[in-house]
Amino acid sequence: MDEITFKYLSAKRDLKPGRLYLLPKLHKLDPELIESVQQNPTLYKNVRIQGRPIVSLSGTVLERIGQYLDKFMLPAVLKQETHLRDSLEFINIIEKLQVKPDAYLVSFDIKEMYNNMSHVEMIDAVKHAWPTIIKCKHTILLPPLRYILELLKIVLENNEFMFNGKFYKTSTGVPMGNSLSPEITDLRVYEVLNSILRTFQHKQKISSLYRFRDDGFFIYNEGTDDEISQFFEHANRQHALLKFTHEKSQTKMQFLDVLVFKGLRFRETGILDLTTFRKKTENYQYLERSSCHPSSTFRGIIKGEMLRFKRCTNDPVDLQTQYALFSERLIKRGYPKNEIKTVMQEVTAKQRIDTLMVKPKSVLQSPPLVFSTVFSRQKSHIKNNILKHWDKLKDDEEAKLLFDKRPLFAFRRHKNLKDIVTSATLNN
Repeated sequence: MDEITFKYLSAKRDLKPGRLYLLPKLHKLDPELIESVQQNPTLYKNVRIQGRPIVSLSGTVLERIGQYLDKFMLPAVLKQETHLRDSLEFINIIEKLQVKPDAYLVSFDIKEMYNNMSHVEMIDAVKHAWPTIIKCKHTILLPPLRYILELLKIVLENNEFMFNGKFYKTSTGVPMGNSLSPEITDLRVYEVLNSILRTFQHKQKISSLYRFRDDGFFIYNEGTDDEISQFFEHANRQHALLKFTHEKSQTKMQFLDVLVFKGLRFRETGILDLTTFRKKTENYQYLERSSCHPSSTFRGIIKGEMLRFKRCTNDPVDLQTQYALFSERLIKRGYPKNEIKTVMQEVTAKQRIDTLMVKPKSVLQSPPLVFSTVFSRQKSHIKNNILKHWDKLKDDEEAKLLFDKRPLFAFRRHKNLKDIVTSATLNN
């Protein structure tokens, strides 16, 4: 272990126990129920909202150990042939994929993936993946396997958290608030899926199987509806805890933020059509333009969404419709038409093929000089003044020693109303 890594792992800091909180699954609510509550707000008292349990390990003794181990697990996960980094990678795959007219589009979900694996099988998955791990390039020194497994055992078997004033300890699975959790579960699920595919009698009919965490997609060729059901019945018999749900269609299928369907392009070329997918519960609550944020934040929201629409949509007419609807929703949130128009012109000038290119991550030769402060409109002139007079600062002998490069400016947010009136701690 190098000295910098050792100092990072052993640095003294204020530690606290893990904390359990719930993220409400509003997208699971019935749209008709949402509409009825909007018409009669008193009905919200009768609504039961599902929650996704998150154990935050931020500030705990396990936080940095998990980050350290994740550095070695992630490169191995990225080498899995079924792994997806994001929806951009999925779109690029679809853009080159020839699909037969009668093929089924299938998506699946692994229920409670993070909670339904034993510690032993996850440790074994790391052992099995070790030949791949040692072949990967790592930014820090890779320790021997026995030390990796020892640290992994510490992280898995000591997941303690507080809820409602009491301490609990998980006996299986991994907490979603640990940076190591996605990679350690990916390694094991990869093994499970490979076993399912190897032992399915119609495995030759399954193609283009890809997975992002607990969501998956594949094409089922020259088969029947019953055969797909048999595949998932078979899958659900392979593991004591991991269970699969699925959807299938010969016309369209949603996966991540993309809707894949057999439209005009498919009929002409055999390549599936794409458009942006939106949940029925989407209410388009974009950041209010009057909110206290740097102007670059609002510009980034507009540009980011428009670029996403362009990546996810192959039909130019459909894309223009999405731009128009997006502009209407932004105007309702207080965004000026000129601001929207300026960003739209910048985005529309780009070719779609350019938005689908994966940009390599730049490697910093040295840490950047970051000027960090809490944002306020009264302080907005600071950045402009520093950059305006930067040449003068470079000529000053003392300033030259303190600031050896042009700074980046970063803004922290103020404590907001939510921070004041809500808490992750449940009080009696």
